[in-house]
Amino acid sequence: MAILRCSRCNFIEELDHSLIGHDVACPKCQHQNKVWDTSFFVGKLLEKYFALHNTVKRLQAEQTEEAATTEASATTPHDFSNTEMLSSPSQSQPILTWFERKKIAVEINPKAVDTTGFFDEIANAIAEDYATLRPLIAQICHAYKENYNGTTIKLDNRKPDDINRITRFCKQLHDYAFLSRLVQQKSEKSLRLILQPSPVIRQFFNGIWLEWYALMQALEFADKRNLPFSCARNAKITLPNADVYELDVFLLLEEKTPICIECKSGDYKPYIEKYRLLKKSLGLQKSQFLLCVADLPDEHAQGLTSMYDITFTNQRNLLTHLMRL
Repeated sequence: MAILRCSRCNFIEELDHSLIGHDVACPKCQHQNKVWDTSFFVGKLLEKYFALHNTVKRLQAEQTEEAATTEASATTPHDFSNTEMLSSPSQSQPILTWFERKKIAVEINPKAVDTTGFFDEIANAIAEDYATLRPLIAQICHAYKENYNGTTIKLDNRKPDDINRITRFCKQLHDYAFLSRLVQQKSEKSLRLILQPSPVIRQFFNGIWLEWYALMQALEFADKRNLPFSCARNAKITLPNADVYELDVFLLLEEKTPICIECKSGDYKPYIEKYRLLKKSLGLQKSQFLLCVADLPDEHAQGLTSMYDITFTNQRNLLTHLMRL
């Protein structure tokens, strides 16, 4: 048998075998078409069908693989603890643009968010066991204030578990060169810490550790939300009225949603009004401006948040507050 298929109107009709190879007018639209042998025509049609079928299967496989890759990248946590990525100028550009729109001058130090050092690791160690390590940190700060070259940590009245945790932390300080020397005086049940004279290490123990911890918590929050972000630490801003502030941690989500975290490891009370005015000047909502006070009791944080137009928290609940945004 022969087959006629009109290339103009898609009309199909079977014809006599003797017409194969001849041009015949389509009965429907009169367009001239060649008559084909039915088996030849069907063979060519199947070739095209299977070619298209294979193309569709390949595209579906590629789409599935791309979706799986995207889902994996969205669900796999990023490691921000050892990267220079955050210190690139392009990373902080959205923050510069945001302040420019508000007519606020800003100076950003890209190296302040470079996590290739060990500041973030030690900050996490302090924050996660602050109840145990707080007296030790206070003793180190006192030694720096008095210009001592070292200090001795007495362990004789400590519980065995506390001794292990303090000793492990001091070894970590020494391993990461936050101490010049560490001497374990087992007979006296004490640790002799020889301090690093570096101003950077001194400032770290005097409270900068909490800024590093807040930064890492903010990065974890942005990563869990899978949102594009820009971050800065110690950004210096000058308001239109010439007031100057330093922002401990500033996070900008999707180039439009700001979060400011101020940190206090010591007395915070004299600074409440300063932070309230800063929040107002930046035009932030109460939930977007957090004052993180080291070891502030939860009930105090709740009460102070009710009293003032800023959000109070401690290092333990900082991430929880961020996740509520």
